[in-house]
Amino acid sequence: MINRRISVLLLPFVFTFYSSFVSAQTNLKTDQTSQESDNAPYLKPSGLIVPGALLLYGALKPVLNGIPKLDDRIMTHMKNYYPNFHTNAADYVMWVPSASIYTMDAFHVKTQHNFKEHLILDVSSVLVTGGLGFGMREISKHISVYNTHDTKFPSGHAANVFRGAEIVHQELKYSHPVLSYTGYVVATGVGLLRIYSKDHLLSEVVAGAGLGILSTKLTYWVFGKVKEKSY
Repeated sequence: MINRRISVLLLPFVFTFYSSFVSAQTNLKTDQTSQESDNAPYLKPSGLIVPGALLLYGALKPVLNGIPKLDDRIMTHMKNYYPNFHTNAADYVMWVPSASIYTMDAFHVKTQHNFKEHLILDVSSVLVTGGLGFGMREISKHISVYNTHDTKFPSGHAANVFRGAEIVHQELKYSHPVLSYTGYVVATGVGLLRIYSKDHLLSEVVAGAGLGILSTKLTYWVFGKVKEKSY
C-alpha cells in the first residue's frame, strides 16, 4: 500500500520530465533551424502542453473531488509515516538550476545567450513567476478547497525551481540536449522534499511546476520579441 501511494505521488513528476523529453526529441531536428534565432517559438502549442496540463490539474481541484482526496491521502500518509521528517534543504536547492547557468558562463559552456542576457532572463522570469504566483494565491485563498491544510497554493519553491529548470533546458537544448533536462531532476527532488516535509500538497507542487515552466517560456518569448525589435 505504501509503495502504491509513493508511486502515485511520483507520477506527475515523471510525466513532467518524460513528456517534455519525448516532445523535445521529436521536434529536435525541426527546431535546429531556429537554434541561433531569438524568434524561436517558445510559446508554440506543443511546448505549452506540459505546463498547461500541470496548471490545469491544480485549477480543477475545486471541480474534481479526486484531486483534493489524493492530496489528503498523501498528506495523511506523510504525517503517519514521516512525522518527524522536515528539512530546509529546498530553500537552497531550488536555486541550483538557475545558478548553474552562471557556472556554465564561467566555464564557457555553449548556451543560447550570454552572461548579460542570462541575468536579464533570470531576473525577469523571477518577477513573472512571482507576479503570477501572487495572483494565484490571492485567488485561491478565497476558495475553501485550497485551504483545507496549513499550506498555500501554488508552491513557490516548486515554481522557482522549475522556472530555473526551464532556463537550463532553453539554454542547452541545442548544444547539449540530454543535459538540458538535468534541471528537471533537481526540480523534481525539490517538489518531493516539499511534500515529504508536509509543507505543500501534491496539487500545490504540481501547479507550481506548471507556473514556473510557463513563466520562463513567457519570459523568453518576450525577450526574443524585444531583442528582435532592437535590431
